[in-house]
Amino acid sequence: MRLHISRFLSCLAILAVVGCDRMPGKPKEATAVVIGSPAWTQATFNTNCRGCHAQGAEGAAIPLIDAGYWKVATDAQVIQVIAQGQGVLMPSYLDSNGGPMSSDQIAAFVKGMRTLWGAGSSGGQGGISGTVVAGNASAGSQVFASACASCHSAGGSAGSVTDPMYLKLISNQGLWSAVVYGRAALGSPAWNQPMPNHPNGLTPTEVADVVSWIAQSRPMSSANAKVNSIPKDKNVSDAK
Repeated sequence: MRLHISRFLSCLAILAVVGCDRMPGKPKEATAVVIGSPAWTQATFNTNCRGCHAQGAEGAAIPLIDAGYWKVATDAQVIQVIAQGQGVLMPSYLDSNGGPMSSDQIAAFVKGMRTLWGAGSSGGQGGISGTVVAGNASAGSQVFASACASCHSAGGSAGSVTDPMYLKLISNQGLWSAVVYGRAALGSPAWNQPMPNHPNGLTPTEVADVVSWIAQSRPMSSANAKVNSIPKDKNVSDAK
């Protein structure tokens, strides 16, 4: 009898040492998600970006799940926008500015998005700059009249892009991105796709001109003058 009791106690001791992790009802430890991994990148996008930058017609801003975007935009440009924000619609995500991400996390996030959706592109390609450059507003009025007005003038099918309230919301960089990347799901062509009277799309010069013309319709104030200023040393040659 004592022998059976001794064996029973020995078995319990062994179970206590090696079997606790397999006891019924014990929660499984969560699998660690590696920063920069596809799973982490997708989860970060879903949490922080999808509401505005979703694919298709869902988001309010240009989609980031778009190889065309990553062909033109460079990592440095995207990191700058995420870290510092842009205009009144895009907040800063950098932790030192009150955001949820460190600079290392932002860099890893941008690298992860390019890996997932960039189709192998390193950015800075596509024949045009990813950031706004100065143009000739007078020439831009003619470009707008011929290529854009049928959809984007007052009463146009896509809404007026010269409406003062719209221009208070969107930065010059936002205007540039809207022209360059378009919104395929909404029927808006990218800069180098066919438009009215422009079967081959616009040239980089025409993009700069029309963005400058649209931007001059914005009611300026001290609050948005700095955000929407165009660097004087930027010109269309930067697009090449």
